Amino acid sequence: FIDDVKNNSIADKILDAIRSKGLNAGHEKEYSSWQNSMQFMRNIVDDPDIDDEIQICIEYNIPLTSKRVDFIIAGADQNHNENIIIVELKQWQKAEVVADDMHYCVKTFVANTDRIVCHPSYQAYSYSCFLKNYSQSITDETINLVPCAYLHNYQPEYRQTLSDPIYKEWYDIAPFFIKNETDSFSNFIKKYITKKSSKGDLLYLIDHGRL
Repeated sequence: FIDDVKNNSIADKILDAIRSKGLNAGHEKEYSSWQNSMQFMRNIVDDPDIDDEIQICIEYNIPLTSKRVDFIIAGADQNHNENIIIVELKQWQKAEVVADDMHYCVKTFVANTDRIVCHPSYQAYSYSCFLKNYSQSITDETINLVPCAYLHNYQPEYRQTLSDPIYKEWYDIAPFFIKNETDSFSNFIKKYITKKSSKGDLLYLIDHGRL
């Protein structure tokens, strides 16, 4: 992954892999987002404290659904606990609070207009729920799911929007990190993953286990 990002080939490799699966994805804006966001994720995982043999998964299709997880890091912590970190990536620069009944929506500028969308912490948490509910292997193999979100372009002056108390239920479970919180995000990742899993390919266990 690190080499592919350094060589500026990562977006093409993602596109080729997705197309080979017959998925309708990889339009211009999505392709551009891969080129942008993967640079930031490389900066996080290209760390001397993180084993080069941990697993990276991009655009992971959750079994039995059409949902795709932006970025997954799979491995183990210093105590040999098996962890899968689900990272929801956003290129937003700011957002507005939406006081809906369920308290999980925000308004932001996406696809050339202002739209009401899910809070990134809620979205990451929902993906972890889908994975846990669909895959028996996660329970059988005692794999811990860790949802989070990384908004690498998000301006600090608008952070309070995403950290509004109405969203506390979600960001307590799935913390989010913004533009100026790279160190905090890096430390969060290393709390759960610094070396490869002793169980081998964790994503293979999920994909090929009982659903």
